[in-house]
Amino acid sequence: MNSSFFTGKREQFFRPLTHGDRECCAAVLRGLYDRVQGPNADYSEALTRDLVLTIVFQVLADPSIRAVVFAPGRTVSAEEERTYAGELLRKLKEHGWIDDYKDPIDLKPTLKMTRAGKEVSEVLSNLDNSRARTRQRNMRSAKKALAAFAASHDVDELLDAYDFAARVVQDLQDDIEYFRLLIQSLTREALEQKVAWSEFNEFIEKRFAKEYAVRLVADSAERHRGQIVELLDQIRLMPETVRLGADANLLQRASWLEAQILSRSATLWLCDRMESMVDAACNLKLPMLRSEMNNYVRRFTSLLRQALSLDYSATSPLGRAMSLLKEQPQPERDEFLDALVFRLGTAELRLPGAALRWTVRDREVEHGPLAPLMVDEASRVEAAMRRAEAEAFAFSDQDVLAGLLPHFRDGKVSLDELPVTNAVEAVGVLHAVGAARSTEGKRFLKATKRSDVFETPYFSADNFELEADLSVLVRGET
Repeated sequence: MNSSFFTGKREQFFRPLTHGDRECCAAVLRGLYDRVQGPNADYSEALTRDLVLTIVFQVLADPSIRAVVFAPGRTVSAEEERTYAGELLRKLKEHGWIDDYKDPIDLKPTLKMTRAGKEVSEVLSNLDNSRARTRQRNMRSAKKALAAFAASHDVDELLDAYDFAARVVQDLQDDIEYFRLLIQSLTREALEQKVAWSEFNEFIEKRFAKEYAVRLVADSAERHRGQIVELLDQIRLMPETVRLGADANLLQRASWLEAQILSRSATLWLCDRMESMVDAACNLKLPMLRSEMNNYVRRFTSLLRQALSLDYSATSPLGRAMSLLKEQPQPERDEFLDALVFRLGTAELRLPGAALRWTVRDREVEHGPLAPLMVDEASRVEAAMRRAEAEAFAFSDQDVLAGLLPHFRDGKVSLDELPVTNAVEAVGVLHAVGAARSTEGKRFLKATKRSDVFETPYFSADNFELEADLSVLVRGET
């Protein structure tokens, strides 16, 4: 099979985007994609020549693009616009972006975007910064697809869940890069003595409220992590006959898995990959996203505070002085600085008059002499009680795991079998599943959710079975 891309009509595929009017061509391709596949697509009307020309005319109505296509300052007739639109359409057809097509129903000649043209136009449409992206539901979609596969064993649901989980990490990385670009824009604007209001307003009003707030709360990887891990464990425990059937269907539906799994079970490989992607999103990408967002807001706040406290605009005295220093050659610059020193050297500092009201901040009330430090038995008991109250319910994963180990019989124990005779043991049972799924607990423990619910005098909760890998424990002891 020939996989070469630049053959036939596609030999000079990107030539329309290399001319001087490439911005107009890119805008037309974005408009065509929206018309064919985007949110503004109208599937009741075929893509005709007149419709493509209409899209070109709409793009030419933008003054910035019109100045790129035609010489600025001169009047352009409607005939010249039609000629240009027809020439641009001819280029797109000639180089493999658009093809002639006959409607099979009424046999009328129409147009259609080629597959390559549609894919590249989608990239141009997604890169358009003027569009607000839709809310992301990838974590929730991955969880629902996993639940559907666990119920129906439809391999398409498992492949969809894998696709959604991969998008979670990709979207978070895109967000991190977005904030890094915003910080670079802040630095560039600050060097030009400007404050990047437009980017900050777009971030607050469009991006944060409609996208990041959802991704950090409703679609947060941390919020759905536990349920996704439970579904993955449930899929791993499927009967072997069901799993083998799912493996065969997966290899038939997704042939690319054969080169990835290396003689392993395709179902188990997908489950492991999804768990690793969710862990990467929670442990790596989400902290990086919060850090970059915090850096951007802190940097903008600092620049805004500086701009409000120090008037360095081009019209201010300080701005004019800096401009003169920058424009003057070295000898005249020295003379200008000497003149400034002479003028400022005669300045006299005075306290402001009564018209201004100052708040005294550094005046402190004089305190009396401190009483001598007395350490007696009552103070020691009080300090010990405070320390004990603060540490009463501070449990680490290592402490919980150490408390679980003596209760394993034949390598297994369920939560309802653990003793709950005091508050410490009750809190240990509540934290048992989290400790088993921690980084240290994963080495030798596996938590599987059971269908029953157990109750104690203190709480009621879902029951889990903890299974220990005794070989890892023996190696750890030796």
